[in-house]
Amino acid sequence: MPRFSVSRFATILLVTTLAAAILAVPVQAQKLDRAKLADVFAAAHRAGRFDGVAVITVDGKTVLASALGFSNRKTMTPMRPGTIFRLGSLTKQVTALLVMQQVSTGRIQLEQTAGSILKTLPEGVGRVTIRQLLSHVSGLPNPSDGPEDKVPPFYLRTAPSARDLSESGLRFCAGTPKREPGGQFEYNNCDYLVLGALLESLSGKSYGELVRERVIRPLGLHSWTLAPANPSRAPRTAEGYAADGSPDPVQNPATYGAAGALLGSALDVAKWNTALLDHRLLPAQATETMFRADPKLYGEALGSWAYDSDVTAPQLHVIERQGDIGSTRLLSLLLPGTRASIVIIANAERADLFNTYSKQGLGYQVLKAWFGRD
Repeated sequence: MPRFSVSRFATILLVTTLAAAILAVPVQAQKLDRAKLADVFAAAHRAGRFDGVAVITVDGKTVLASALGFSNRKTMTPMRPGTIFRLGSLTKQVTALLVMQQVSTGRIQLEQTAGSILKTLPEGVGRVTIRQLLSHVSGLPNPSDGPEDKVPPFYLRTAPSARDLSESGLRFCAGTPKREPGGQFEYNNCDYLVLGALLESLSGKSYGELVRERVIRPLGLHSWTLAPANPSRAPRTAEGYAADGSPDPVQNPATYGAAGALLGSALDVAKWNTALLDHRLLPAQATETMFRADPKLYGEALGSWAYDSDVTAPQLHVIERQGDIGSTRLLSLLLPGTRASIVIIANAERADLFNTYSKQGLGYQVLKAWFGRD
């Protein structure tokens, strides 16, 4: 593991302090205590463990949006619900959905090899199946390999080809495999860079065009965009800060491509989550396949993790997606049984968002405050 029903908008409570803003909407839900949930985020912020934005929705309606701290500490720019972040590996969930759309229409199959779609792939990459790429058991080279204290050169590129999946991603990812496919799990951005190239080959369109046509426009996700190859042309995003408070080292989000190049707000991530729950972009059966966990792979589904949390009885089913680039951290929790979504994005490395499954971290604290048995 890597890491109710809602009433209408009768009243809106907006509380603003120097570095905090909380937007809450009354809900008709037995277990939803907005003040208690807001206190969880406020306490984490006071402890220096959360600067960022959190959005909770039920039945597609926002019931809590909390913005705490600064998106830029140097300029003292406060966080706002609409602050733009690097969404990191949430992009993988989007890529998985685009792939499952093709599976749902019968155009491709999960057990089909990548080489049967993109004929130019060398044999070592071409024999990997779509399912293996989605599940991180491809055995492909990993662009994140290298010293932990340095940004790998792969993510520093700024040439126009930095965003080109066929020219940039596949040149590296089509190198000599590290191991046989279908074996050891290894979280690897190359898996989704290759999937992005396959989607481009199938559609004749760029990955960016596909995301805009099939996700952003249908859902009205106005803040979402893919990072441009030239970082100076990217929308201003929240700065990331290491545990010692220093700004993140430079890297180019565009180089993450179909594995992590999305930029956008937590509010629009919540809209995306609601669309997944409502099957707006993918039929229910295909969604169930995408979110079905493989117990042999630590609960890895296709582009997400899925597990049951014992925070309540009966157990609460959770679909989790994490993301991080530098010190920006993202946690997205889908709760299908309650039609709820929790999105937390922080711009500080000290934020603990990646241990929900092991009953730790801010995500678990939120689940416990909402659903836990007192």
